Amino acid sequence: MLWNLENVVEFTPAQFDLMSTVLTIGYAAHFAGLAYFILTRKNVAPRYRSMTTMSVVVMLSAALLLLRLDISLGQAFEFDANQGLYVLGDMTYNHGYRYFNWLIDVPLLLTQSLFVLNIAKKDLFGYRFKMGAAGALMVVFGYIGQFYEVASPLGGLLWWGAAAMIPYIYFFGIFWKLTGESLSYLPGEAKTTMRNIRYLFAFSWNLYIVAYVVPMLGDFGQTAEAAVTRTYLFTIADVLSKIIYGILLGKVATARSVAEGFEVDGYEHLAEEPAATS
Repeated sequence: MLWNLENVVEFTPAQFDLMSTVLTIGYAAHFAGLAYFILTRKNVAPRYRSMTTMSVVVMLSAALLLLRLDISLGQAFEFDANQGLYVLGDMTYNHGYRYFNWLIDVPLLLTQSLFVLNIAKKDLFGYRFKMGAAGALMVVFGYIGQFYEVASPLGGLLWWGAAAMIPYIYFFGIFWKLTGESLSYLPGEAKTTMRNIRYLFAFSWNLYIVAYVVPMLGDFGQTAEAAVTRTYLFTIADVLSKIIYGILLGKVATARSVAEGFEVDGYEHLAEEPAATS
């Protein structure tokens, strides 16, 4: 796995600890998110629970992935007392694990929002297929590109990343259109939350792109500092696009549930909001 940036650099103790710490915070946050979504699943009407179930799957998948990366980091590097650095040992660090996780999570993240929108049943499968397939294709192209992040960052990494942007733009356009239309029929609090979801989606998914291009950034892109930086960026993007995104979608589902007459403890005030139209 020497094609991964982490395997061709050496880390100071501070850098190594920073990488391990952010991965630990990442998987701990997703395990916490897993508990949250399980405990709050009944706070929404049955018609919206598929969305919450998807969040549960995403949390478990992401938590296990980040845990695996942290374990891999500890196994791959050993401290060289003579140099005062962490150097690659007999094993390697496989950054590609992230892409296997995203292959599971991305289609779920893209399609779970559809369950809180007014989409006719005859159209729902089509949107799920188009968005899920585009998301999976984006991940596959990105995965191929990461094989070139050391050997050809401005060649293979750049071109496969550019290819991944095509399905990205496609599903982003569908998401933006459908969620924009929902602002005309969602009840008050749900409408405000959906606006926040749109901004969060745009920011967090573009943060992945920033992290992806880090190895392309000249001399900096092939350093230990770059490896630490992209670990931070990818993990922050994971937390925003999975945990915070899921929580906000849950708020939309709860507001819609109450507006439709579903009783949720602690949300009685929402019952006064206008009911959603079909």
